[in-house]
Amino acid sequence: MSGGAPSGRPRPTAGASRAELEELLGRVRRDLARRDEDPTGAWVEESAADLAAGRKPGWFLPTADGGGLAFYARRGPAAFAHLHAGEASGSAAALAEALLASLPPDVTSLDLGFTGLAPDRERELAGALAGRPGSTVIERQAMDRPITAEDARWPDAPPAPLERVAVRAVTLEALADLDRRAFEGSIDALLVGREPDAYVRSIEALLDGRLGRFLDEASTAVIAREPTRLAGALLTGERSAHRAIFLDVMVDPARRRTGLGRYLLGWGLRALHALGHEQARLWVSVRNEPAVGLYRAFGFRASFVATIYRWDRPASAAQPQRER
Repeated sequence: MSGGAPSGRPRPTAGASRAELEELLGRVRRDLARRDEDPTGAWVEESAADLAAGRKPGWFLPTADGGGLAFYARRGPAAFAHLHAGEASGSAAALAEALLASLPPDVTSLDLGFTGLAPDRERELAGALAGRPGSTVIERQAMDRPITAEDARWPDAPPAPLERVAVRAVTLEALADLDRRAFEGSIDALLVGREPDAYVRSIEALLDGRLGRFLDEASTAVIAREPTRLAGALLTGERSAHRAIFLDVMVDPARRRTGLGRYLLGWGLRALHALGHEQARLWVSVRNEPAVGLYRAFGFRASFVATIYRWDRPASAAQPQRER
C-alpha cells in the first residue's frame, strides 16, 4: 500500500488520554458530517470516555505520529467499526490489522467504514483486507440534485388505488418489515443485518433524529387497502436549512416497476421545495444498478464514493487472519 509506515504500533485506547482521544474523534466527526453521518449530541466526549475506560474496544496511534483511530461497537454477534487515519501517517493498514486480529471469537460479522482517507485510498485499503475469507467490499455513492421550481409540479396523490399517509401513522414494526423486504437479497442488506430487530433499530434511529433532524413534512408512507398493507415509504432528514437527504426509499418488491418509486421521489422533492430546501442528497450502493438508473433519471448525479469493508466469519475460522 502507498504511504509511509507508522512510527509505532497501534495502542489500545483503554487508559489513553481522554484529550487525545477527543481530538481524534473530533476529526472523525468532522469527516462524518461531510458524509451526512454526523452523530448527534456529545458523541465525541462520550465515545472518548468509553474508549479510555475500556467499555468500547479501540486502538490508536498518537497524534504526534500523524494520528489514527479504530474502534467498534457490538450488537449481539455483529460488530460495527470505524477507522480514521490521516493521508500522510501510513497508519491505516496497521490500525485495520490491530482491529481485525483482536475480534472476539463470538463476533460473526464486521462492517468497517473509513474517514480521513481519499476515496482511492479507501478502496486500496479495503482491497488489501479483502484477501481474508468472508470479505466483501461495498462501495456506496452519494448522489446530489438541485431542487427547482419544476419540482412543485409533482403530484401529491399516489398512483390509484394507493393512499398516502403520514409516516408516524405507520407502526415502527411495519416500516422495519418493509425495509427488510425491500432490500432483501441485495448488498445493502448486509449493512443493516440479518435479524428483523436490526431493521427496527435502524428505522428507530432515523425517526428519532440520531443522524440529524428527521423531516416529517418531507417523509411519507403509501398503503394499499383490502387488506391494508404498507406499499412504500420515504424517510427524509435535514442537513441544513438549505440541504436535505433522502434517508430511505422503500418499495414493496411486489410493487416494483409500477411507478411507486418515482412517485415517492417526486413527492419528496415537491415537499422539499415547499419547505425551501435547495439541494437533495441520497446514498445508494454502486452495484444497485436499477436504483442508480432511477436516481439518474431524476437528475441526481454522483458526488463522491465511500467504501465499506464487510467481513463475515467463515464457519471454520476461529479468528480473522490472513492465509499463510
